[in-house]
Amino acid sequence: MSTPQRLKTVRRLQTIMGTAYAGLGTWCLFHPQSVIALGFAPKYVAMSNATTDLFARCFGAQAMTCGLLLGTSEMTACSFTAFGLAMIPYIGWNFWFGVGPAKGMVNKLMWLDFVGNMFFMGGSLWCAKVLRE
Repeated sequence: MSTPQRLKTVRRLQTIMGTAYAGLGTWCLFHPQSVIALGFAPKYVAMSNATTDLFARCFGAQAMTCGLLLGTSEMTACSFTAFGLAMIPYIGWNFWFGVGPAKGMVNKLMWLDFVGNMFFMGGSLWCAKVLRE
């Protein structure tokens, strides 16, 4: 059985993840050029245009929505598990562009994205485990 302290930790972790997701999404929505400039190799930053800005803004809006829902919802073990498993495509993206066939498109700072995605996955699965106890 989960202790009250562990349940508080779950809620704190949920709030941290929701805030991080919404905060990074807000940055992407309102300052797409800085996100593109920090995350992609100079060759691809030079190709940035209104379409890439739109894509970055759309991604940011989705991340803001996800962060808002994650931060304010009553999450269950099932929903934490689903959120954790939903990180798999993002980790796949990190692999594809970090060390896979598209290596060189993103710069070295993108390892932080991988670390964040692993934090979201691991944190969510840990929260699910605690709620199942």
